[in-house]
Amino acid sequence: MQRALGLDPNHTENVRNFAQWSFEDGHFKMARDLSERALKTKHDAESARLVRQAAPTSNWLVAMVLRIGLLFIAPFKGRKTAAKMMLGFVLGLWILCIPLFFISNLVGIIGVTVVLALVVVAGLISNGIRAKRQLGVEAPKAPVKQVAKPVIQVPPAKKVTETKPSKQITREQNREVNPPLAKKATQPTKINPKIFIVPAIILAVVGFGLMEDNSADDYDSYSYNDMSGAEEADHFFTIRNSLENEEDIAQGDIIDESFYPVFEKLMSQPKLKEQFSGAYTTGEYLDDGELQYLKIEDYSGNLLFLTEFKDYKLHGIYGTGWNDTEAGKARYTELLQAFDEELGISDGVLEEAHMKLIQASFASNDNNHAAALTMVGEDFQDTFTDMMNDDAVKNQFIASTNFVFIDDSDYQYLKMTDNNDGEPLIAQFEDKNLVYMYGADWSEDDEDQARYEEILSDLDWEDSL
Repeated sequence: MQRALGLDPNHTENVRNFAQWSFEDGHFKMARDLSERALKTKHDAESARLVRQAAPTSNWLVAMVLRIGLLFIAPFKGRKTAAKMMLGFVLGLWILCIPLFFISNLVGIIGVTVVLALVVVAGLISNGIRAKRQLGVEAPKAPVKQVAKPVIQVPPAKKVTETKPSKQITREQNREVNPPLAKKATQPTKINPKIFIVPAIILAVVGFGLMEDNSADDYDSYSYNDMSGAEEADHFFTIRNSLENEEDIAQGDIIDESFYPVFEKLMSQPKLKEQFSGAYTTGEYLDDGELQYLKIEDYSGNLLFLTEFKDYKLHGIYGTGWNDTEAGKARYTELLQAFDEELGISDGVLEEAHMKLIQASFASNDNNHAAALTMVGEDFQDTFTDMMNDDAVKNQFIASTNFVFIDDSDYQYLKMTDNNDGEPLIAQFEDKNLVYMYGADWSEDDEDQARYEEILSDLDWEDSL
């Protein structure tokens, strides 16, 4: 290339060809230099295109994306443009991201997203660099003025045809010192769309297939083999699957003998049995040294109960409806706080769990409510107890079991509704404790009613987002 350019450094066609070939070989600095030389030699549309094509490669991110993309489109024929390189980068690295889905869906999705983000950022940088290079192309002079000269057109035309020297003269005038090298190779060739469509389809089928398999396996026992609490999770799923298949569970094998009679009694209640049969665990595990715990959720991610294990055997269950004794409720609250401190539970899990415990306590007509009131702020306990003395208010409170959680950083709120589309209630929380309740006509205080309408409006607006 240096020898060819050394013969005639201003040979436009050769400079262009080498600029394009340098770009396709990933020698971006050389491509930029040659493109600039071609533009100075002949300021036309093709030279300007080469400059706009090579200029963004001065950015390291754009150059990296194009070089990686070039690896995946290298076997294909035709002109390799920046757009094709970026497409090759996306398809090639997406295919390489497929093994990440074997680790977990989240890791795979993060890998695919990072690849797409790199292309988008590189594209924005490229557009920004091109926008700074406003390369105008001079309009060619109209040939009509030259053709219109009668002196040149009329007599010499016949002389040339009679003596036949015109071809030689024309060739000598138009021939460049060095003819273009391999000019045919610079002509663009159409790429079969199947080259890109087929890998994309394979990627989609394999990727989504792996995502679907992993989504089911996330809740299966073997997906916990490498985590803390793997054996406890295995035993939980063994018990759950045995209930689904109506199989007998060996007493003392995976359920502690002291808990087995209690477990049988709990499973005799259809509602609890159905809840247990449809439960999953995301692997959130807590070990207090003597006992171990797993957080159990439903398919939608709502907390159902906590399972307690001892020596890898199911030893107890804590949650609303599972252990409604005062000691059981207190232990459930204590464990939720421990999970929160250990794992950072958020998004209203603790607020909803506390609200369910408070509702269960007042629904049981227990006159003490000591455990429930520990989840109510001290300044609000007396007011809340007075509210619950009103049967209409109490019944509405107990029936409102549909929750929408909103966090405005200062306070957390639960919008509570029943299944009959009744007036919603607003529960205000601070530090996971209930600090106030608002409801339509719950208070004769005008400020309370105004505050209720204001919070409800804000919650509806935030929920719509």
